[in-house]
Amino acid sequence: MKRETIFLKLAVIVLSLPILAACIFLLPFLWREAVESGGWIANSMRPIIGGMYVAAISFFVALSQSFILLGLIDRNEAFSYRSVKALRVIKYCALTITAIYMATLPFFYWFAERDDSPGFLIIGFVFVFAAFVIAVFAELLQKLLQRAIDMKQEIDLTV
Repeated sequence: MKRETIFLKLAVIVLSLPILAACIFLLPFLWREAVESGGWIANSMRPIIGGMYVAAISFFVALSQSFILLGLIDRNEAFSYRSVKALRVIKYCALTITAIYMATLPFFYWFAERDDSPGFLIIGFVFVFAAFVIAVFAELLQKLLQRAIDMKQEIDLTV
């Protein structure tokens, strides 16, 4: 394996650990607290926590695709249709996460309004915009890689 991809694979693993820990420890704790408190807190926190679990599935699918992409780079197959497919899956996962958090924004707003904490609403917007930026970046890389592959094939056919 190449040194650069080892570092990137470790970075992907490090990115996955806090999300995995949150899904195992933090989110069940928040769910129990919301259920025990009842009332408006439970009504606003349940959809947010459920959305976070569904978004975590898309997040881990995108991380697995990034591992596949790094493996292709290791084997010098970065300019292939499999890497374009991996970028497309990453883009769709990021768009799914964006849609999920867009759907939970009214609950973020409701919670922020009831609790009188506008910072909580900003957290919801950060989730939405971060996932959308990743989707746009993956789309850009996918288009550039597709063009490079098409140009390479055209040059190969010309010679």
